[in-house]
Amino acid sequence: MKALRRIPTYAVAFSAALAILPASASDVSPAIKKNADILQTILHTTFKDNKASQLSALQYSYLSGQGLLFQANAMLGSRHVFHFSSNSVATAPAAPMPPIPPLPDSEFEFESTEMEQIVEAAEEMAEQMHDQHRQAYRIAEKQRVIERELRNVEREQRDIEFNKSLTTLDKEQQQALQMLQQKTKVLQEKLAEVVKEAGLSRKQLEEQRAKHLAEQQQQTAAMVKTVGEKFSQVLCDYGASLRDIQDNEFVTLQVNSRGAGGSYYWVVKKADINQCMSGKIKAKDLLVKTQSYQF
Repeated sequence: MKALRRIPTYAVAFSAALAILPASASDVSPAIKKNADILQTILHTTFKDNKASQLSALQYSYLSGQGLLFQANAMLGSRHVFHFSSNSVATAPAAPMPPIPPLPDSEFEFESTEMEQIVEAAEEMAEQMHDQHRQAYRIAEKQRVIERELRNVEREQRDIEFNKSLTTLDKEQQQALQMLQQKTKVLQEKLAEVVKEAGLSRKQLEEQRAKHLAEQQQQTAAMVKTVGEKFSQVLCDYGASLRDIQDNEFVTLQVNSRGAGGSYYWVVKKADINQCMSGKIKAKDLLVKTQSYQF
């Protein structure tokens, strides 16, 4: 897939308008809703199993004269169950959905082994970071305990030394002072060790965070690539289901990625889908024509 890019203002405005402006149910034909229902079911089937490109909460909306917008959330390796629902765009009841055949052989190779390894590595890294956070907390708590004990010992030591400045200490007071001085030395050594340990823990945590960020970026890139390819393939293979969408309208997929830089968009013109459906271009060519960007 080509790199996601910023696109002309009209495409951004189109996607934003689809997301916030509701269609009037009285002006939208039941045929368009049927088109949307069919494609939604196909997209659901396509994206429900692949761990690297699994989407949730798939829903759609329609803006007259502009086209269809499908919105979903990227699971990015989550083990949650796929869920989808539709937004009604017409008051007429939907016709029974025909069974969706398996996706035919396509020009894209959707081998997910490498992508699943990326996802699993990210999940493992997240667990390691969680463990490191727990360890850092234990070290910090250990440091607080030593510091508190050291303050108490030093206070007792100061009290005896103050009395020493006023009068001669008896044997018992001298022994107590020596014990406090020794204890202070031991606690200072322990504190130095735990401070060193805390510094090492922070360094390890920072390194893990950097590695985790790199894993997330790699995982997101894999998701974006796979989603774009699959979306293009579905539109190419099942473009006939959009017979009531006008050639100058668009079919858009918006994938919201939590913590991965916002949302990703693929905006495809119906006329280009028709070309792919008729065999004039291939799915990979349709992907090239797709206006894809991050916002």
